[in-house]
Amino acid sequence: MADLQIVDPLKAPRSKKAAASSTSLTPLHFGDPIKDDFRVFLTLLWRYLKLPDPTPLQLDIAWFMQHHPRSGEIDHLIIMAFRGAAKSWITGAYALWTLYRDPQKKVLVASGSVRRSVAFVNWCLGLITEWPLLQHLRPKPNQRQSSQAFDVGPARPDQTPSLFAVGITAQIVGFRGDLIIGDDVETNTNSATPDMREKLSDSVKEFDAIIKPGGQIIFLGTPQTEASIYNGLAKRGYVIKIWPARYPTGKQRRMYGDKLAEWIAFQLDRNPRLAGTSTEPTRFSDDDLAARELSWGKAGFALQFMLDTSLSDVDKYPLRLTDMIVMSLDRRTAPDLVSWGSGDHLALKDVECIALDGDRVYGPASVSEGYSKYARKAAFIDPSGKGKDETTLTIGGVLHSTPFCLKQRGWLDGYGEKTLTEIAQLLVEFDVGTCRVEEDFGQGMFAQLLRPYVKQAWDAKNAQLPKRPGDTRTMTEIVSERAAKVQKELRILEVLEPIFQGNRLVMAKEVLQEDYRTTMSRDGTELRDRYSLMYQITRLTREKDCLTHDDRVEGLAGVLSMFQEELGLVPRDQAQKAEDKRMDELEKRLAGEEARLLGGRSRRPLRAGLRAGGRR
Repeated sequence: MADLQIVDPLKAPRSKKAAASSTSLTPLHFGDPIKDDFRVFLTLLWRYLKLPDPTPLQLDIAWFMQHHPRSGEIDHLIIMAFRGAAKSWITGAYALWTLYRDPQKKVLVASGSVRRSVAFVNWCLGLITEWPLLQHLRPKPNQRQSSQAFDVGPARPDQTPSLFAVGITAQIVGFRGDLIIGDDVETNTNSATPDMREKLSDSVKEFDAIIKPGGQIIFLGTPQTEASIYNGLAKRGYVIKIWPARYPTGKQRRMYGDKLAEWIAFQLDRNPRLAGTSTEPTRFSDDDLAARELSWGKAGFALQFMLDTSLSDVDKYPLRLTDMIVMSLDRRTAPDLVSWGSGDHLALKDVECIALDGDRVYGPASVSEGYSKYARKAAFIDPSGKGKDETTLTIGGVLHSTPFCLKQRGWLDGYGEKTLTEIAQLLVEFDVGTCRVEEDFGQGMFAQLLRPYVKQAWDAKNAQLPKRPGDTRTMTEIVSERAAKVQKELRILEVLEPIFQGNRLVMAKEVLQEDYRTTMSRDGTELRDRYSLMYQITRLTREKDCLTHDDRVEGLAGVLSMFQEELGLVPRDQAQKAEDKRMDELEKRLAGEEARLLGGRSRRPLRAGLRAGGRR
């Protein structure tokens, strides 16, 4: 063992803060280098298996497993390394090392499928049986020994095996563990829909119920999207560390933040020219990674090898909050022209976003000085029965081919009196001309129920206005339409995608602020964000039933579809026409005033100068 100094090539100095906060999770008190340093054990195992010695990256993963400073009584870790980094083998070795140091420890391995976790256990049992270093741990004849669970020889009798395997959805109540390993618990088959991910998240919560005090929970895996359960675990206090296949660029490094492994960050700080090159050059050359990127495609490579979900999410989720213009809006008038921008100085820090990583909202790059009344205002109602779905009202306006979202609200009591009354009041407050009600069932019942409430609200409003001869009293027209027989997600994206890609939608800041406020005030922290408009916009895909709730994003698409005719025009041209018309009217008034004051003499140069200076 004299040559074991090669197992510690790490030159990255560990921070004093990390060293100071380190706990006695794996104390170095055995006086045995194999028991004191997991990297020594790992190197000996690799040599027994006739593998090359662990690479610096693999050794850094091993160091992190052993020495990660705990933030609480239980150590919660998520290790994300690229496909082929041997993270499962390293973790299997870590389970063996745990039993080697203390045969009374209990280790649970859970995977997305029982077959995978059983293979993990069998690999460990085979090494205990064959590797001389571990042969003293062989199960005795009277102990448990199967492909799914076994006891190590020195273990005292216990209801829980020394090492046992389960599927992530299996019943684990009654077991207790010192080390719980979640090895790829999230798969394409068990996390394809929101409901599946919610069930998976509930299953993972059981780990905290069976872990012993002072224990350690380690997850290994690759997140499929921002909605991955791993990101949810991070919100519960799990610490994530990422080892990508290539040294990240500056932009990628900012995306990783403090999740990037210290060793990777240190190498980049020492030599920034490493960016874009292999982090495992002895195993995966740059040419090899380039070939894999060509084979996997840009999105697949970014996900599987760079652990960068941002590209995957953008490709899968076509709508982003970044593509909207967000500003405070008046319910009567709007700017003639609004320009989109995404500079850092335009980011709105007072709007909390329920969005994908890297997505945020921005204010307009420029706003014209001229304001006009909305050409038309409309509303869309997506009704629901009493239950978990919302009845939503979305109010929008259009001006010069620019659509505006002015208001959105949801109710959970279906078509109750409170809901109908508040909808009618909002239609009156925003002076909505037409309100379309989508009727999937009930043969127009919701519209029939709503009309008396709307009439009553308008009658009360009109009664307060002074009566003039020839006045026509305002009233919102309630129109009932059945939904088109097209997959809902495709129908919504057909409306929203071109508007978002063209950066044409102007969203009232107050809509997003109220959306966040009402979402956060709901009961149930795990599921409440599903009701958010921002969540529904950024998680909508072309997959059927991809959203648990889609009432709000459907309402947005519904009201914007009502402006289809106006949106076919060019906003800048329409804004210029409005400006010209406003200047013509101003010149006429000025000419009349000049004629009155100067006895009919014209002062065209003054009015010409006014028009020239009125362009914005």
